[in-house]
Amino acid sequence: MDTQQADLATGGPRSEEDEARTTAFVGRLFEAALGAVDIASVYVGDRLGLYRTLAASGPATSNQLAGRAGIHERYAREWLEQQAVTGIVEVGTQDGPDGARTFMLPAAHAEALTDLDSLFSIAPMARAFVSATQALPRILEVFRSGGGVPWAAYGADMIESQGDFNRAWIRHLLGSEYLPAIPDLHRRLTSEPPARVADVACGVGWASLAIAAAYPMVRVNGFDPDETSIEIARGRAAEAGMEDRVRFHATDAATMASEGPFDMAIVIEAIHDLARPVEVMAAIRESLASDGVLIVADEKVGEEFEAPGNEVERLMYGFSFLVCLPAGLAGEPSAGTGTVMRPPTLRRYAEAAGFAEVEILEQIPHDFLRFYRLSG
Repeated sequence: MDTQQADLATGGPRSEEDEARTTAFVGRLFEAALGAVDIASVYVGDRLGLYRTLAASGPATSNQLAGRAGIHERYAREWLEQQAVTGIVEVGTQDGPDGARTFMLPAAHAEALTDLDSLFSIAPMARAFVSATQALPRILEVFRSGGGVPWAAYGADMIESQGDFNRAWIRHLLGSEYLPAIPDLHRRLTSEPPARVADVACGVGWASLAIAAAYPMVRVNGFDPDETSIEIARGRAAEAGMEDRVRFHATDAATMASEGPFDMAIVIEAIHDLARPVEVMAAIRESLASDGVLIVADEKVGEEFEAPGNEVERLMYGFSFLVCLPAGLAGEPSAGTGTVMRPPTLRRYAEAAGFAEVEILEQIPHDFLRFYRLSG
């Protein structure tokens, strides 16, 4: 295309500033494409156990990795070379034919890619995005129709990744730092008679188990309508020897009142997903004791919309149009909240559900989540 054709295509001569902006924008999307390749490659390495094999067995050739992980050598070689080129693994011995080259996974990268209990764990992010992109044909359909995409349509990868992405901070910080930072609630959880806790939208059960582990006297009931998640949660309670103190129910919050009253309820990263958040929060309030409290952890987005936004806002909007909004709109009628639930929206829902007070717990630090206390 010559200069005249370019001018016609773009509406006239372009300034140097326009050229620079276009160049920068194209460069940004090119870098995003490289990031997308990294996400896909991490998904392959995570799901096939390649990172775990390299971490456990040390440097390996493509033949050795293929044998240890049970994959084809040619694919092992291509993946290892891609991982080396992108800087995730390092090259050891480079002499000899391709199949003799060795590759190693640095310990710092291994922690982030293989240790789900590390606060640096990142592999679940790759699982979540790959799961979301697999649903894109259905997402395109609902963009046109206004319908929704059921949570089950995202598959096991999404269920597992959601639990694993929150797993580390829940296990390390929820019971040891976050809840103790709320003095009166901490006292209730450590005093007689034993406190009763409801974990709503409990998923695979990490919060229920963490609370029970941190507070040996409490009794916890976890509620979630997803039967697959509840099966996983019950298995983990059995493994932890907590079946006598932690019970999981494959049901929504509507049945909570019959299991109450509860001294505390907690909802982690789920209010924005609900089709009918006010109804669920009202059911939680009904299930609470007269002095009971609801702790909500949800996305740490800004008080108001602002563009361009920071990295957290960009990430949350991505999850919103790919996952949370379609899943929320799958229920009818639906509030259509989406991932980006700002504090005024949460306050509005809480007031409609009958809560008299909403407090933001500034003393609880988290990069991605904001913690609220609802009472009254």
